Amino acid sequence: MKKIKVISSYINILSLIELLNLIKKFSLLKKAHNICVSNVHQCIEAYNNKEFTKVINGADIVIPDGRPIYWALRLLKNNDAEQLPSFYTTKAICKFASENDLKIGFYGGETKSLKKCVFNLNKEYQKLKIDYAYSPPFRTLTNEEKKEIIDNINNSGIEILFVCLGCPKQEKWMSENKDFLKCTSIGIGEIINVISGKTKLPPRWIQKIGMGWFFRLLCEPRRLFWRYFSTNFKFIYLFSRQFFFHIDP
Repeated sequence: MKKIKVISSYINILSLIELLNLIKKFSLLKKAHNICVSNVHQCIEAYNNKEFTKVINGADIVIPDGRPIYWALRLLKNNDAEQLPSFYTTKAICKFASENDLKIGFYGGETKSLKKCVFNLNKEYQKLKIDYAYSPPFRTLTNEEKKEIIDNINNSGIEILFVCLGCPKQEKWMSENKDFLKCTSIGIGEIINVISGKTKLPPRWIQKIGMGWFFRLLCEPRRLFWRYFSTNFKFIYLFSRQFFFHIDP
């Protein structure tokens, strides 16, 4: 698969149909794969931490979630690039799983949001099989607890695992446990709260003009102000250096 470097992260160029077919192929192989969902926050986290760069670039697939990532790919003359927004991609995967008898699971998120997320998905896709859902405690897990979680995931027989721990924790978790899992894991972070109804999704037109972050900032100013202020400007600066002056970060 074609990969393009945006700052320090390599992003795949692929369509939603190609992604779904790859997930089905991975499920037939019965071997772990991991998929990262790239946005500005993740891209800057990778730039700031070289070990995290290895985590992202070591993933089997990295899809362009954020609009700025998609624009960056297009500016780098990848006219076949498609944006795969995490919410719509997650829903598409769930629909695909229900139609192809693939079992899914969830790891992470708050217990209440996780239960509502599972309820809403089962209501929308009646043939969808959600055979694993676990919200881990918000503390450092013991080695025994970590092993039990991996064993439970594998024993559930799921083929797709949505990991909802937030960036960069979820990407690190997927990387660290790839050799022990038997399913395809996908880091979707906040999307579990969107599906549950806890968090509002920006209107589609706001997403298309790349202002989804501003909508979320208005909803959660205290939590998100510094993140967006620091990462957005840093992304613009670093990508401008790459695009205009061919400076490799």
